[in-house]
Amino acid sequence: MKALIIAAGDGTRMQPVTRGRHKSLMSLLGLRILERVILASKEAGIDEFVIVIGYKGKDLKSTIGNGEDYGVSIEYVENENWERANGLSVLKAKGYFNENFVLLMSDHVFDSKTLIRIQRLKLKNNECVLAVDRKLDSVFDVDDTTKVMIKKGKILSIGKNLEEYNGYDTGMFICSPYIFKVLGKTTGVGKNSLTNGMSVLVKEERLRTFDIKSRFWADCDTYADIKFAEKKLLASLTKSEDGIVSKKFNRKLSAMVTKFLVRTPITPNMVSFAILPLAILCFFLLAKGVYPWIFVGGLLIQIMSVIDGCDGEIARLKFMQSKWGKWLDPILDRYVDTAVIAGMAYGYWNVTGSKFILPIATFTVLADILQDYMSAKFFLVTRAKLQLRDIAFKRDVRLLILALGAMVNQILPAFLLFIAFSQYKVIGRLISGKKICEENMGKNFSKQQASISLIQSKTIVNPKSDIPSV
Repeated sequence: MKALIIAAGDGTRMQPVTRGRHKSLMSLLGLRILERVILASKEAGIDEFVIVIGYKGKDLKSTIGNGEDYGVSIEYVENENWERANGLSVLKAKGYFNENFVLLMSDHVFDSKTLIRIQRLKLKNNECVLAVDRKLDSVFDVDDTTKVMIKKGKILSIGKNLEEYNGYDTGMFICSPYIFKVLGKTTGVGKNSLTNGMSVLVKEERLRTFDIKSRFWADCDTYADIKFAEKKLLASLTKSEDGIVSKKFNRKLSAMVTKFLVRTPITPNMVSFAILPLAILCFFLLAKGVYPWIFVGGLLIQIMSVIDGCDGEIARLKFMQSKWGKWLDPILDRYVDTAVIAGMAYGYWNVTGSKFILPIATFTVLADILQDYMSAKFFLVTRAKLQLRDIAFKRDVRLLILALGAMVNQILPAFLLFIAFSQYKVIGRLISGKKICEENMGKNFSKQQASISLIQSKTIVNPKSDIPSV
């Protein structure tokens, strides 16, 4: 599916800070606003764009180019009447779309998952679909936000001045070419805004809604909007699979670091590799086995745990996620964890002379490795995912236990607690894996029985010869 982006307006409310630039070229956490729109769309599978330009059109075109830098194709259409409302900009692109297309605003940023899902909808009877946000505290400037009243998936009314509403227009549409016919009529009588055209579709009951389910989006109409969008975007970095320490503590600190790093040329993989020297330093600090070194080493463990989230955050914010990076990250994590555990064990042995710590440390490393190995190996063998309903003993929690153990000089109890929680998870995964395997075995047996029954039902026995023929 192709995308139409309208970027012709002059952004009057942003002009005090744009300093002659087009507002969609303003920076938002290391990328221009329009770049975020393009790259989020690309992540959603769109690689062909038509951008309608007007105000500062040459600057925008020279900055963004033909899309080669982003791995997409971009064509430009100029709207000479850009001073007028945005419905005319959409109408200018009429000749470029013969099929359903995505319609986006150059100053509205969004989560690519929303665009992925809305593209799956099937339009009928010349419909259009508008992505709406039902969370009414999600915008900064309510007065300037286009509002909608929704009932049973249909929009009853749309506009900025609605007194009663239950959702917001996110500026993301799936349109059929019928929209050009509607805009041709509305602009012909001087009603030049896109909202005017959508109001016609509302009356015709051709405008459906798609609930974004509280996913990230933001309208960057003013500088205050951009700052609000930054906060929302950073808050959206928390992942559902994050452990409790990451959600409550680490992400808040890592987001502060990431907010600075995204404005630099530093890449996610650079951050991943940068933790290794810290791990080596941490090993030598912990290997001392005495204060204040082990306290500093324990503090460094938690610092590394925080920084560990930055590489993924930078990757998501700058659309630099890769399979290589996802594969590399857990491998480097194992090096870091092993260095931490080895340093703690050596320091304990160096001070106490107890060799008992060595097998305990070995089992601690094994327990750490098993966290990822069991799930990955189970998937390779069975092509099924383990149903993990065990305690939330994820890497952030494991590192916190080690950090606290070092800071209060309780190395052995920290290792034993680490092992105890890990083995609890191992047992839980073994039980879960066995259950899944037995269920799959039962399903396969049922399929085999069904196949045998089908063959037997097609077998015709010749009563004269008693020889079956199929």
